[in-house]
Amino acid sequence: MDVETSLSWRGPYWYAGRRPRRSSNGDAPEDLDVSLISMFDRRSKLPMALPAAIVVDISILENDRRDEFFSWLLPQIRLLASEVPFYILTGSDDILPPGLQPTAIIDKVVPDEVLLMLICIHQRALLRSEEAQLRRRIFGRIPGFGSAPHHSGTSSLLVVGLSGRFLEWQDASEEKVEVVGAFDGSMAVEFMSKRAFDAVVIDAPFEDAVDYMQQIRRDARFAGLPVLAVCEREEDLVQLFRNGASDVLVGENRKETLASRLNSATRFGKRRRLADRVLAESHMWLRQQIHQGGLGVDEYTNYLEACSNGLAARGLDLWEMRLQPENFGIAVTSAEELEDINTTLLSIADATSRDEDLVCLVKDFGPVAVLKNEAGTTRLQKRISSILTHTVL
Repeated sequence: MDVETSLSWRGPYWYAGRRPRRSSNGDAPEDLDVSLISMFDRRSKLPMALPAAIVVDISILENDRRDEFFSWLLPQIRLLASEVPFYILTGSDDILPPGLQPTAIIDKVVPDEVLLMLICIHQRALLRSEEAQLRRRIFGRIPGFGSAPHHSGTSSLLVVGLSGRFLEWQDASEEKVEVVGAFDGSMAVEFMSKRAFDAVVIDAPFEDAVDYMQQIRRDARFAGLPVLAVCEREEDLVQLFRNGASDVLVGENRKETLASRLNSATRFGKRRRLADRVLAESHMWLRQQIHQGGLGVDEYTNYLEACSNGLAARGLDLWEMRLQPENFGIAVTSAEELEDINTTLLSIADATSRDEDLVCLVKDFGPVAVLKNEAGTTRLQKRISSILTHTVL
């Protein structure tokens, strides 16, 4: 799984029944958390401080209260300054109200450490999706760039295994989602390298399921893909989560519940894939601008302003690093030498930064790296200094 070990932004947890475990690296104080059941019983307005995540264990709500609870909760979620991860924890027999579109629907026995990891992963995924939308709005569509095969295609679900339930998965999926079968993990990875899939269901015995998940997760292209595992024995459920499952389907699920869980996974997977595609295309385009003098100053400043405003809604800062040679003690004697040094600095920054960070050459400014957290600037500074120390320019 695309393992994230820290939250992208910190804040209280809004919870009903299950309070997410805190990490050890400076989460918001526990006394700021919001009990949704207590607030709902009083019909109170929720605070506007952005939560780190919203977690609702639907099994603690009586069936006749669920519609009213979500009618109270959902409008308040929509009023938040930014989107946050929203989870429904459920069991096989729970009835889910129609119209919910959470980030993920997960079995309620998900281990604490896996739930925290999923929150970290989904926080970053939301930031990447917003970054992709921002680049498309500021830089426009980029003609002439073909998508990688694993980014291209219609919305699809890949079913791995030989359980004989393929028709059930087709029946539970939305009509517009194509369902494709693969015998094993090797075939699954081969299929996934040739076309896009938004989610994977592994429907196989426990040992095979773990092996197939590991094959998929080892490939960086699919590390963040939603993977649901079918569990025949309840004692295997936790281990499937700990071996890379985004959700585990236990026993016989209600058709409506199964459909909700599959559709939630494919919806998130499609969003992730579209963000991957836009970021990959913009990365290629920005690299080409190096040979055309760089990105225009107006485009760059518009990007900085919009990106800074978006991050501020989450309490985050934007970190801009100007990568001029003089900032690293490099003396430049000619225009040709400057071009070579700029290319070297951009290559180091490109390799060190995440793909949602902006690394580019800006006309009149030179090379820049726009990072989403302070730790990234420290890491990049050390990396550049280390390489330049052992490189003759």
